[in-house]
Amino acid sequence: MRLLLDEHLSPVVAEQLRARGHDVITAAEAGVNGVDDAQALSWAVAARRAVVTNNVRDFRILHAGYLTGGRSHYGIVLVPTSRYRLDREHLGPLISALDELLCARRADDALCDTEHFL
Repeated sequence: MRLLLDEHLSPVVAEQLRARGHDVITAAEAGVNGVDDAQALSWAVAARRAVVTNNVRDFRILHAGYLTGGRSHYGIVLVPTSRYRLDREHLGPLISALDELLCARRADDALCDTEHFL
């Protein structure tokens, strides 16, 4: 599985996951920093990437819209801030959880058309 990290997640997460051999890029690297969520998800679909975001509310709405509209995406990984801290000093648990997910689900379409709460 390949990931696109939403703009609110630290690039350190991508760096650490790449160091573990995973294909992960940030919104800035993809050129979608600052675009609306629908555009970011559309870019991820075209690139065959799941989106990792802490924007649970908006991406759940987008997910529902894709399903009801008969469109597919490569997965949305939701990072609840009630469980994970996103400040640079506390990224270890998030990085570990994403590493475990990526190791367990290697296929590009492993999360196809699903939401996955970390």
